[in-house]
Amino acid sequence: MSTHFAAIDIGSNAVRLVIKSIEKDPSDNSERLGQDLLVRFPLRLGKDAFTKGEIAKTRIKQLVHLMKAFRQMLKIFPISDFRACATSAMRDAANGKAIVEKIKKKTGIDLEIIDGEEEARFVYETHIERDFGQDADYMYMDVGGGSTQISLIKSGELVYSHSFDIGTVRMMNNKVKPDEREMFLATLQDLRTQYPNFKLVGSGGNINKLVKLLQDRKNDVILNVRKLGVLNKELTPLAVETRMRKYKIKRDRAEVIGYAADIFLDAAKVMQINEIIVPSISIADGIINKMYLKYTEEK
Repeated sequence: MSTHFAAIDIGSNAVRLVIKSIEKDPSDNSERLGQDLLVRFPLRLGKDAFTKGEIAKTRIKQLVHLMKAFRQMLKIFPISDFRACATSAMRDAANGKAIVEKIKKKTGIDLEIIDGEEEARFVYETHIERDFGQDADYMYMDVGGGSTQISLIKSGELVYSHSFDIGTVRMMNNKVKPDEREMFLATLQDLRTQYPNFKLVGSGGNINKLVKLLQDRKNDVILNVRKLGVLNKELTPLAVETRMRKYKIKRDRAEVIGYAADIFLDAAKVMQINEIIVPSISIADGIINKMYLKYTEEK
């Protein structure tokens, strides 16, 4: 029987359940993680948290129903390890802890509200640099609805990690503080000075969708920053409904995709980056990879 790991990521724009299992290559008996299930629901908790300071009752009710559904899905698989984490929106919401208690009472799921630093480290835990070679340095940048995480890896080691309150849902609601944006760009500039040869790895649902809009993708791809800029100039002036029709994307994505492009383009300009590596990774992937590493060490 396969060993399964599961993670729930409650973000500012969407909630995800990811389940993966260990698969063996019969040719050499090596192991890898394969994805068995991915469920995404655009709950957009950040719309309440960033504008009202707390999450509304109707959205809490939706979240509880979603967690109940996830709990049933988890019963289908023989789960060896599981973790549920909430990020920026729940951190900012005054009623975040009360929601955690309610979810525990109604569903039995132990939900953790993690800080920005741990969120940034989860992106690093995907260890994509192993697929591209450890002879280079890498900057991981994950753009979410409420925050942007950056982690810098030098020679396979994490040397810097930080989370900034800059995200697509915050930007859509004009809730990004000017000094936070200035600190973000200044930090990137400083890191580029200290580590002049790193490669940028971008993650998040929006950057993955932007890649698909620019070209057909199979696995990991290299995104040209100039092409991203051209696409962003095309989609930014369009109304949400026009974006949905022209690019065949859902409303929740159409509303925020331009803000994600802005963040990556600003970062690329400051760091003088011409290309972005865009593998299909998420915070949930990092959570599961950390579980898998613990499992292999104990084994």
